[in-house]
Amino acid sequence: MSSQRRPNAPLVAIIGTTGTGKSDLAVDLALRFNGEIINADAMQMYKGLPVITNQISVEEQRGIPHHLLAQIDPLEPTWTNRLFAREAQKLIKEIRSRGKLPIVVGGTLYYIHALLFDSIDSNETQPQEIRFRSQQESLNQFPILDEPTHVIFKKLCEVDPAMAERWHPDDRRRVKRSLEIYLTTGKRASDVYAEQEEAKQAINDAKRPWETLVFWTHAETDVLRDRLSKRIDKMVQCGLMDEVRILHSNLRKCTERGEVVDRTRGIWQSIGFRQMEAFLNGELNMEPPETLEKSKDAGLEEINIATRQYARYQLRWIRQKTLRSFKEHSAIDFLYLLDSTDANEFTTNVLQPAADICQRYLAGEERPQPTEISDAARELLTTYETESTSGQTIFKVKKCEICEMSLPTEDSWIKHINGKKHRRITREKKRTALVPVEVSVMGSEVPLLST
Repeated sequence: MSSQRRPNAPLVAIIGTTGTGKSDLAVDLALRFNGEIINADAMQMYKGLPVITNQISVEEQRGIPHHLLAQIDPLEPTWTNRLFAREAQKLIKEIRSRGKLPIVVGGTLYYIHALLFDSIDSNETQPQEIRFRSQQESLNQFPILDEPTHVIFKKLCEVDPAMAERWHPDDRRRVKRSLEIYLTTGKRASDVYAEQEEAKQAINDAKRPWETLVFWTHAETDVLRDRLSKRIDKMVQCGLMDEVRILHSNLRKCTERGEVVDRTRGIWQSIGFRQMEAFLNGELNMEPPETLEKSKDAGLEEINIATRQYARYQLRWIRQKTLRSFKEHSAIDFLYLLDSTDANEFTTNVLQPAADICQRYLAGEERPQPTEISDAARELLTTYETESTSGQTIFKVKKCEICEMSLPTEDSWIKHINGKKHRRITREKKRTALVPVEVSVMGSEVPLLST
């Protein structure tokens, strides 16, 4: 325990991977402490698609006002982190003016990160010289930006190798933007972002003491994997296929009108649509029922895989960025991990301890240390906090020269080098390192060894 004070500007945020009970906790806290909820999930901001975006139902909201939920048209682009932070800050002030507690909850972690830490994100903040510059202007002035991705990446490696190491060679959007910064400003993107981080840290150092209470709902990997699989089955029962058909129809109509749809952004990146597109095309082409059934099963399995991958991505974000930022702001005592692994004990392990901590926080009373509330909290927070302060750098894209593959994450790199394919190709290349060939020497054929 440590001495506390009543927060001048109370705010509660709830983070965690998909499927860990964030929305249920938010509603429970809002009911107990006269709160209103601000959605921080990019896909759940789209209206008319409650199943594919996994929105909390009206019944589950239990009369609690939910802001930024089901608000924008599916054809609109996804909000940037700065736009979200700006609108969320407005809502927070409005909610407080009504004497209520603002509660921010969602799985789009860069939204919450921007709100809490005023994060400068390399995908969002750009130098002033190109911030309001159209893509066509850049393409006209620098034709290389319209070249194939491997050409752009090669150039980026030459002018800004530090930035090139951060991106996968096929990540055209990030590679192109980094090179555009260099060509337009004459400065390397890696240097620009380093300067911005220094400026951000100076601003953070001058800020008032930290006041936001943050809950992190967490579930063990094996349990979460099974939970997510069951959730997808439920989504199918609740109308997932109807919603992906609507999206598919809207996409066809846009194409027929000659409109260009950027499928790398917005609702088109939601988990569910891309994975089922082959099945939807098969329906239009009136493929045989048995073919459609196989295509549907394959699509659903891809949704399962993509959902698990997304959960791993969210966990990495929390471990690598969120925890580090809490340490930088001397706010680690405001981050509480709640173990939602056992769904039958959700009230005991999540709702009750969160309510007790929140009550103490609002009253300015002593709160327990985050590592004291459960065995899982003690083990995970201690482990992850050590990681975040050990000088560990963000994983850089690695290329396997043997298999000619680029791996964007530490998990994928370890999995690759330990995989059967990598080991098989390695053995094969060792076996063929020295092979007999025949070359012509002075008009005669002489067997030599090729290395």
